[in-house]
Amino acid sequence: MKLGVKMRRICLLIVLLFIQFIYAQDIIINELDEAWKKLENTVSTGDFRSFKSVYHQDAVLVNGITKNSYPIKNAFEGWEKGFIDTKSEEIIANIDVKFSERLFDEFTAHETGIFHYYTINKNGDKNDTYVHFESLWVKKNNKWKMIMEYQKSRTTEAEWNTL
Repeated sequence: MKLGVKMRRICLLIVLLFIQFIYAQDIIINELDEAWKKLENTVSTGDFRSFKSVYHQDAVLVNGITKNSYPIKNAFEGWEKGFIDTKSEEIIANIDVKFSERLFDEFTAHETGIFHYYTINKNGDKNDTYVHFESLWVKKNNKWKMIMEYQKSRTTEAEWNTL
């Protein structure tokens, strides 16, 4: 076989492997985006059971605001009332996320960004919270589960808008 033919085959193989790598990355990002969409939807509908299913059963919440770390189950106890109020239409709740960094492979992911959580009560009063966060995910049985949520610090709408 001539050297030119071998080189073309090698180049073609490299291009195909690169395309496969890019495609695989897109699939992972899409899967993670779907997990976040599920989380966002559960907050806005007050579906507490589905919200909890986004998290791994052994997940940990690291709260940089209060300087604590505890099992996510303890955090659920504090968050449940907001879901009850949302489901009963006492409040409107929503969460949005923006990412500054997303590191991942086929089975693990670490994401950094800001989330914007807000509620609107029956009087129309809006309560906005912006928080720097990190999340750590694992993929088990073809499902992404958050295993660690680190709420690092509060931030501002201005910083949210620049991200």
